[in-house]
Amino acid sequence: MRGLLLRAGLNGADLVASSLPRGLAYWLADLGGRAWYRFAPDRRRLVAQNLARVGAATGGPVDGAALDRLVRRAFREHARYYLEILRIPHRSIEEIGRMVRIDDWEHWEAVLRAGAVVSLPHIGNFEPYGSFMAAHGLRAVAPVEEIKPRELFDFLRARRASGRGVELVPLSRARRPMLQALRDGKVVGLVADRDLGRGGIPVTLFGHPTTLPTGPALLSLASGRPLVAGACLRLGPERFVAWGWDIEVPLTGDRDTDAASLTVAVARRFEEAIAKAPEQWWAIFQPLWTDQQKARGR
Repeated sequence: MRGLLLRAGLNGADLVASSLPRGLAYWLADLGGRAWYRFAPDRRRLVAQNLARVGAATGGPVDGAALDRLVRRAFREHARYYLEILRIPHRSIEEIGRMVRIDDWEHWEAVLRAGAVVSLPHIGNFEPYGSFMAAHGLRAVAPVEEIKPRELFDFLRARRASGRGVELVPLSRARRPMLQALRDGKVVGLVADRDLGRGGIPVTLFGHPTTLPTGPALLSLASGRPLVAGACLRLGPERFVAWGWDIEVPLTGDRDTDAASLTVAVARRFEEAIAKAPEQWWAIFQPLWTDQQKARGR
């Protein structure tokens, strides 16, 4: 019964979000974000702490009214992502492709058509990026975390890029499909700014130690395909800009050493992307750094 009610609620939200005029839909999302900010004091303090750390490293706000404004915007941007998850699947691939501008697309199209590993931070909304690639005839595979309850996982998986040129595979069974995709000249996209498995390597992000997963680097080394760091930021309602960086470091031939070097290089590009719009970085809603994780017993 609980599963049926959850499905009905999700389908109702999908129907409402997709049918509203764009301006009204985003206004309601912003209203929800403001309410979330108001009624989630613990989460609000964590977001403020994380944004202050980014600000201290980048010259952004670290306290006072300026930081509070940024925190409020973070809650609104987070709510906008969930609205877009509901609205965008109802648009054609061509429509979604027109929502996205990619800097230096001629270069990146050639790289991606030959097969590449794309490592992304949780920032903005990367779903339209996948549909943009599909609109240009590119195909990709992406692993997804298997969240609970199952009804929510199935709902989100069905409304993301799956069926639009991007095959979404459960994270626990993703390695073989990803390697095969790279052999076939497809793109593999991985969100890699949080070390969910706690098996990553130590890096520094915005002046504080944490760990990042080496999965993208290991896939690149195993397949011989290039490693790319990318990001897709929200410019406004249903408007996005994406760009990327080639990740190249001197290779030693030692797999672990080379994976670590590549991952550290990716971390530097993640910092560059996040600094452009830290309020759009999803990860600020979670304990990001080693000291925070230890304090919470993780």
